[in-house]
Amino acid sequence: MDVDELRDHLSSYVIEVLKQNGILKLFPPQAEAVRRGLFERKNMVIAIPTASGKTLIAELAMVKEIVEGGKCLYTVPLRALANEKFEEFRKWEKIGIEVGITTGDYESKDEWLSSKDIIVATAEKADSLLRNRASWMKEITCLVVDEIHLLDSADRGAVLEVLIAKMRRMNPELRIIALSATIPNADEIAEWLNAELVRSDWRPVPLYEGIFVNGRVELYSDGSLVDIKTVGKNLEDLVEDCLKEGGQVLIFDSTRRNAENTALKLAKITAKHSDLNELKEIAKFVLEENDGEMSRKLSECVGKGCAFHHAGLLNSQRVAVENAFREGKIKVVCATPTLSAGVNLPARRVIIKSYYRFDGFSKPIKVMEYKQMAGRAGRPGMDERGEAILIVRGEAEKDRVLKRFIFGDVERIRSKLGAENHLRFHSLSLIAEGFANSLKDLEGFFAQTFFFHQNEIPLTYELERVILQLDSWGMVEFDYDNIEPTRLGQLVSKLYIDPLTGYIFVEELSENFSDFEALFLISRTPDMEKIYVRKSDLGWLSDEALTHGIPLNDWSLRELKTALCLQDWINEVDENVICSKFGIAPGDLRRLVETAEWLANALARIAEFLGIKGLDRLVLRIRHGVKEELLELVELKGIGRVRARKLFRAGIRSKEDLLRYRDRLPALLGKRIAKNVLEQLL
Repeated sequence: MDVDELRDHLSSYVIEVLKQNGILKLFPPQAEAVRRGLFERKNMVIAIPTASGKTLIAELAMVKEIVEGGKCLYTVPLRALANEKFEEFRKWEKIGIEVGITTGDYESKDEWLSSKDIIVATAEKADSLLRNRASWMKEITCLVVDEIHLLDSADRGAVLEVLIAKMRRMNPELRIIALSATIPNADEIAEWLNAELVRSDWRPVPLYEGIFVNGRVELYSDGSLVDIKTVGKNLEDLVEDCLKEGGQVLIFDSTRRNAENTALKLAKITAKHSDLNELKEIAKFVLEENDGEMSRKLSECVGKGCAFHHAGLLNSQRVAVENAFREGKIKVVCATPTLSAGVNLPARRVIIKSYYRFDGFSKPIKVMEYKQMAGRAGRPGMDERGEAILIVRGEAEKDRVLKRFIFGDVERIRSKLGAENHLRFHSLSLIAEGFANSLKDLEGFFAQTFFFHQNEIPLTYELERVILQLDSWGMVEFDYDNIEPTRLGQLVSKLYIDPLTGYIFVEELSENFSDFEALFLISRTPDMEKIYVRKSDLGWLSDEALTHGIPLNDWSLRELKTALCLQDWINEVDENVICSKFGIAPGDLRRLVETAEWLANALARIAEFLGIKGLDRLVLRIRHGVKEELLELVELKGIGRVRARKLFRAGIRSKEDLLRYRDRLPALLGKRIAKNVLEQLL
């Protein structure tokens, strides 16, 4: 279908934007969506492979909705995806459509977004906006849910499910467009949403799935063996076979360390197929924000046309690697499985070096996860076919892998809403937001969820137990006929923390809390990510535990280690020293700090509610990673923890001092930074 055939539904200006972006024809699944009612305000579930054009289907629906006076919310599971979609949608600004993005600060209403036509947000942020009663959420007429199959996620699925149910309750006329990879029970999701299902296995680049065993690649298509190729004896040969034909390779490994070591090993090969001059600036850039051991390793790899990619990288480093790979400058990326559900990063050949992942213990990945990895194979417009290859070590393993992954069925999507922590978290929000004021109301709401649609099991007993717990914690008042939120319950819901976290805060807070006591309290909550304890940590951590009177067990030592890491951060210990001492990467530290700031803010707000003051400054210390004496300086953009300490040592300790000694600033900060700082003060 030519895009000109859409003129009956969309203006010539819209068609022109499509053409300017190289879209002259619709892919078959996109054309099918149009024929099935894309422009008729039907709810739709689009279940098609990666790179088959799901996002454009949603864009066309949103543009049509906005032209007719509507407002659209586009939800994604990850911040990185939100940023990617925001940039992608900005092309519509040419025709007057305003695009906004929001991903952080769970206590904010973001009222500035009321003027935007398309808002991109994570599901958690969208849910928090409802809890904080953002007025513009009532104006949403079209909800697009990207990666709807993540209803199956133990972490994110329940939020997604409840968000959809809330939005439908708030606006019965709401249109929902749900986007998914190909899953076996997409029809079940479509039934739940009363939606038209568009399902297809079509891909713009044909996918060949295969096995690498005993030096040869066996490729399969539609269940049949179609090609056998001898490429050499090891991974290096398999990679070089693709590179010498102008392709790029994406490798999935089981752990960060394995991904890093694989990248270092393959850098010798990629260097022969890369323009090393154009890589120099990228290699230099990845060291700008951090120059620790991991960053130096990444820089070394990038300088030779290879990279690793995992959650330990800083955001700036991840973006640099992704952009350089898309531009063809980096030839090989070695990633952990988290990338498979993240940003769009196709390659001619995807190699699954290990189909195991470590999650407390080693276990095989799901078929769905394999399919997401395999779906990255094939660069549209560049490759005639994509190849997804699993590495195995013999004929017996080959048969098992073929049966499980290549010929096996993808797992059905199952709701995870029934878990007690999810019921507790969402029941409080439903009561606080006015969606329910009795057990009957709660049951009625949950009867509209995907969980009930799948199971048709009333949650009466579970809900009653959860409400009794919330009542005992002082967050609701429950008399069996009526449930009312208390002021504490409303606050906990708005703060977007687990009610158990709120209860721990209320129980443990006291006057004259030390900074370490506050950090340890934050680290004890279910909302805080904990740092793993290594065998080499047991000695010094045991000493610290005895000093602080903390029980010696694995869980309490993890909480203690996390608190000590945060304590070093606010005491200005060097970032690389912290990472080395605690066995984490820079990206891990930033994530811990971000979560700790959110929880410290919640702690401060609950403390204030209880009449306890003085924790606000700890929130700022966590945000900036400084001692209290530097807080005035780090308020200014461009002055971080390192520059602030440098100024302090030079006798410049306040904004007043910055103006008084303005002539000294260029030598201390550099001309550009000094100019920017002074502009903020004058």
